[in-house]
Amino acid sequence: MSTAENAALGWIGGSIDAALTMWGRGDLAELPVGTAWDVVRMPRALGWKAVQQMRRSDITVGPAQHSPNGVDVLVPVGSAAAWDLPDSQVLTADALVRVPHPSFVAPRTQRGHTWIVSPQDCGPLTDADMLHEAYAAALAASHMDAAR
Repeated sequence: MSTAENAALGWIGGSIDAALTMWGRGDLAELPVGTAWDVVRMPRALGWKAVQQMRRSDITVGPAQHSPNGVDVLVPVGSAAAWDLPDSQVLTADALVRVPHPSFVAPRTQRGHTWIVSPQDCGPLTDADMLHEAYAAALAASHMDAAR
């Protein structure tokens, strides 16, 4: 693997070779959380709305995937420690997250997973405070819609 290819996969935070092997078999790669990033997991519809709201507001969104478990957004390690919103969770050290190859961007899927924002197509990780704000707004809007 070239230095450029290695650099493009530096976001993995674990064994690049192991991830490439899993993807080469058509599997999802299991990556360690808490090494290079943490994960904020939100329900699919609300997480999608939060990510889209951030993008519409020109707020940088780093890697984010849509999976059967919800929407997973990669955030800097420790930055979501105070996350306190319902129906969501923060995955940290000792957790694993399964991700598709970076080329699987919506609407393409790999075993039910797709990148909303691919790690190969974005800059820095998502700011956890801005994500918290966007998710809180999506949550509030869904409660208002339910009350109608």
